[in-house]
Amino acid sequence: MPSLPAGGNLYETTAPPLPPQPALDGSAQADVAVVGAGFTGLGAALTLARAGLKVIVVEKGRVGAGASGINGGQIHPGQRRDQRWLEEKVGPMRARALWDYAWEAHRWLFQLIGEEAIACAPRRGLLTLAHRPSLFRDLAADAEHLARHYGASHLTVIEREELSRYTGAQGYYGAVFDAEGGHLDPLALTRGLAAAALAAGARIAEETPATAVARTGAGWRLATPRGDIEAATIVVTGDGNNGRLVPAVADHVMPIVNFMVATEPLGPLADAVLAGPYAAADTRFVVNYFRRTADGRLVFGGGESYGAALPRNFARRVLRRMLPIFPMLADVRITHGWGGVLGITSPRLPFVRRLEPGLYVASGYSGQGVMLAPFTGRAIAEAILGDDRRLSVMTDLPVPRLPGGRLLRRPLLVAAMLGFSLLDRL
Repeated sequence: MPSLPAGGNLYETTAPPLPPQPALDGSAQADVAVVGAGFTGLGAALTLARAGLKVIVVEKGRVGAGASGINGGQIHPGQRRDQRWLEEKVGPMRARALWDYAWEAHRWLFQLIGEEAIACAPRRGLLTLAHRPSLFRDLAADAEHLARHYGASHLTVIEREELSRYTGAQGYYGAVFDAEGGHLDPLALTRGLAAAALAAGARIAEETPATAVARTGAGWRLATPRGDIEAATIVVTGDGNNGRLVPAVADHVMPIVNFMVATEPLGPLADAVLAGPYAAADTRFVVNYFRRTADGRLVFGGGESYGAALPRNFARRVLRRMLPIFPMLADVRITHGWGGVLGITSPRLPFVRRLEPGLYVASGYSGQGVMLAPFTGRAIAEAILGDDRRLSVMTDLPVPRLPGGRLLRRPLLVAAMLGFSLLDRL
């Protein structure tokens, strides 16, 4: 087995630096207070600041310290659930609106990266690998459905015997290659969004955790240990972390801890792992996902835990999933390992709501945050500015309360995830 990693988050070595932002120092006033300097919060702050509003973003750590700066960096076009599932759950018209929303988010993300010259190494190309024959048939049927009903011409169905042209991954029965999917450095994207928001006039207060949200006669008060912010509107973001701040988030979003490792640069071996600089994810319920970086490393994520902290043996857990897929990496050095808290919902759709006049929440992207979250922040900002046409597409998604309430939701989730993990192995 490869040696365990000595380094932490690989992205800290690749993302351009962002100067530290002063913590809040005493009370303040704003048009909008935003909780969380991640994808959603920064997308909202950028849009609002460009419109001339006074915006303060509070972040309990540094910019990108949460889910936005530690994730797999994958760009999956569409929503987290496939269109046939959405058509059944919400009807063809709503499913089409969700498809159009996701594609607008996709276009806007790449446009924004170009306009702001965000050095986040975006790459095109995404494989979805089927770990059972029946799931390959489902993938192929989804691709055909998208081509027929949504005009999707960017998908290629790959039979099992053709897989070696794309990847040396073992144990898969076929795949779909998405030419419009891809990957990027998520911490670099987060810092780039922050720099753009700052340039537009927003204020970001790092090391300033939000502790309470309360309505006042004229609007809202956001409490922090470093002073309170009086604002007309509050936007609460942060995947999996804000259930205590806004109880409705805890009712619908479960925090989980994911973990990842990165290999040393693979040299000629990189082509045997992935034939191009693209990303891949499989069809397991507890998904394996990986991508090839610009310098030829493999970044691999797999497994998750349901406590509040990164387990000490997380790198071994990842390697136990990685090596059966890539046995050729048995002697490769693992240089980095990291993880953190993400948020999931039971249907794997984000929980986006206007809970009360002047109070918005967005959380639980369930692995789809790189593409959807910045644009959803923009949509929230547009709603604050008086145009809720985009946001309305997301605010009535069917995201039920987690079963078991706040007391039993975690043991029930653990039992369910262990069951699905067993099915994955079988």
